[in-house]
Amino acid sequence: MLSLFSNDLPPAEALVLFYRIAAILFVVTIAIVGYSFWTAQRHPELRSVPSMDHDRFSVARQWLVYGLGTLWLLDGFLQLQPLMVTRFIGGFLAPLISGQPAPLTWLINIGIKVWSLSPVVWNDGAAFIQIGIGLGLLLGHPKRGQRRALWISLGWGLIVWIAGEGLGGIFAGGGWLTGAPGSVLLYMVIALVLLAPITWWNRPSVNSWWRWAMVSLFMLEALWQAWPAAGWWSASVSKGYLLSMAEMPQPQIFSSPIYAWATMVGHHPALWNGIITAGLVATAVVWVFWSTNRWVWGATMLWVFLAWWLGQDFGVLGGMGTDPNSGAVLILGLLSYAERTGVISLPMISRTRYPATEHDPA
Repeated sequence: MLSLFSNDLPPAEALVLFYRIAAILFVVTIAIVGYSFWTAQRHPELRSVPSMDHDRFSVARQWLVYGLGTLWLLDGFLQLQPLMVTRFIGGFLAPLISGQPAPLTWLINIGIKVWSLSPVVWNDGAAFIQIGIGLGLLLGHPKRGQRRALWISLGWGLIVWIAGEGLGGIFAGGGWLTGAPGSVLLYMVIALVLLAPITWWNRPSVNSWWRWAMVSLFMLEALWQAWPAAGWWSASVSKGYLLSMAEMPQPQIFSSPIYAWATMVGHHPALWNGIITAGLVATAVVWVFWSTNRWVWGATMLWVFLAWWLGQDFGVLGGMGTDPNSGAVLILGLLSYAERTGVISLPMISRTRYPATEHDPA
């Protein structure tokens, strides 16, 4: 008989047990979502108020909510990959320790020890939580299901960011190419924004707050990329990292450009890192003055996309990816910001609006 709490199961048996539990958790998740939907229907006062107006603030918020829900749902499905059962500790968690400060190393080691007690149970549990958060955001009511999912995402996200991302690698050589400060930290920032009252979200001053947040992020990215101890100025670190991404199992159309760029970086590492650092500083400066310029926004989107592809390898490839990395979250944030400020016009995801007051955040 297969044991739930065993860390030495043969790979085949571990996978069988893993997917049995996953099937049970899937049924439980569907039941919870169904109950939430049924509860919402029993409370007419919570039903949405139809609105055909294209309210930029509402549409921008919708994209954040549904985009964040989609990312969490994808993370949950990625946790169900077979390698997550058989190689997650040695292939993903253990390497996080390298170069970390002692307190963070201690916390990651605790996470590894706890996870190793039963990799099958913890993998299924992590997938269940993340899929649940995603479904809560995608299908839940703004005043109930979505807010509960957002609060849960903050707690779970903090655990993942510390023990599963090593604080995004900011103390271990992380930078613009690796996705520092970590996608889950950006998830939590979006969750906090969505938990704020609608009256705050609808203030035009939020645009200024958002702009300065992006400026600060790009300046921090430049600092992390230029930090000498991170090693990005050397060929061994920069080329070695890029090759590790290119060598992941993936279609050649994705890996070939990374191989080519790794070769160029290997020949002139200081030049390329200088270009990346200068590009980040320039992006920050341009955003101070022209963040609502369509050309500036488009160039920023391209800049982020190139880093997401050529540096982060889209985050999900190779069978061990746990999330799409920071590039996907930044693209979501840029889309929402552009809708708020009128740079672009995004389609409405839901043609409903939920009334809220200062004391009744949605």
